Amino acid sequence: MTGWLIDIIPTERPSDVMDAPEAYRAAWGRYVGEVVPGDGDPEDWREQAARLEAAARILPDPHVRVAGRSYGGPDPMTLAHYGVVRIRPYMDQLTLPASNVDRWDLMPSLRPFLGRDARSVACDGDAIDVAARGMLDRHPGSGVVAKFMLREKRLPLAFIDPDGTFMQTDEYGGKPEHIPFAAWRWAGYDLALFEGEPDAVLVQQKARMRYEYRMQVIGGKPVCGAGCIERFTPADNRGDRYDPRMEETRNSGRIESHPDIARLYEAFAHEAAHAIRGEVEGPYVMDLYLDDAGRPHVIELNPQSNSGLYALDMDALLTAIGNNPAQFMPDPKRTATPGCLGVRGGGGDLTVSGYRRSPFSDSLCIQKKRLQGRKHEVVELRHQRPAPIRKP
Repeated sequence: MTGWLIDIIPTERPSDVMDAPEAYRAAWGRYVGEVVPGDGDPEDWREQAARLEAAARILPDPHVRVAGRSYGGPDPMTLAHYGVVRIRPYMDQLTLPASNVDRWDLMPSLRPFLGRDARSVACDGDAIDVAARGMLDRHPGSGVVAKFMLREKRLPLAFIDPDGTFMQTDEYGGKPEHIPFAAWRWAGYDLALFEGEPDAVLVQQKARMRYEYRMQVIGGKPVCGAGCIERFTPADNRGDRYDPRMEETRNSGRIESHPDIARLYEAFAHEAAHAIRGEVEGPYVMDLYLDDAGRPHVIELNPQSNSGLYALDMDALLTAIGNNPAQFMPDPKRTATPGCLGVRGGGGDLTVSGYRRSPFSDSLCIQKKRLQGRKHEVVELRHQRPAPIRKP
């Protein structure tokens, strides 16, 4: 029987912690500390408590490791892992199986499920501009969305209107301006920092995304899901494996129940997961949407460990995780290549270009690799742009 290591971040308790389910408070009190009202975010704490309670109850031979505290259990390298990976991962977390889902845009078998035109281009100003103009020409009236894929959330999405303009934002507090789109205006310093990197930017047709929904995929199969309702946590689940509640427009506050759409999403997710099974690695979440014609499509894929839960059926999720321990086991052989960092490959016969990107720390790097025989030689190392110096 495989034992499990449950990683928990001791999130600050919210002011309404006493209204949380008794099972959550009991698990927190047993493994983390006293459950008293605090100033924490209600959704963040409830998600951590939901992970802890369900994992400790369902996973066999559980051992809890609280971030920042001493751990006296079995060797983590001998245990399967479940839980959120913190900003500075433990060394054993760096040896977990690799996931390539952060580069879902490079999976040919997923393209038919997107429901929109999408092209990956290099980090080159001219190439990005040409791709954006071409997308606007092919789909008049739709608009375009440009997304920097090498490090998600490093740059804001560029929403380009049908007339070719976009809202330029200033990360240092300047007033946003609505101006003609140009890659250098959007990407700025990053355009030079990552110049020439292939498949760095995803240029895609803008589409209206209704009834956003998140599917948990474990062992290559969808196991449960819930609508992307920000204020919902597993504490709000009513026993539905695929929760039927969703918002037609995300964050609108108008919550509707649509069991028919939930069933449609379930069937569609099985079809999509089966189609990409040869390209995707590791557990992941699949975010879905409904177009104006009522057809389901994929928004994107994301790694499973740190993704939000919403009103998820935790029993269904943890049962599936417990039945697939191999997807969560560390491997000492991965020490040189951190397994929890997304890895992608591509290129010619003798040279394979790839990147390792970490969502866990801004101080971690993007590394360009060249494949020579069986050895990976790091030929270039690029760090994140340093923070600006501000006057006192």
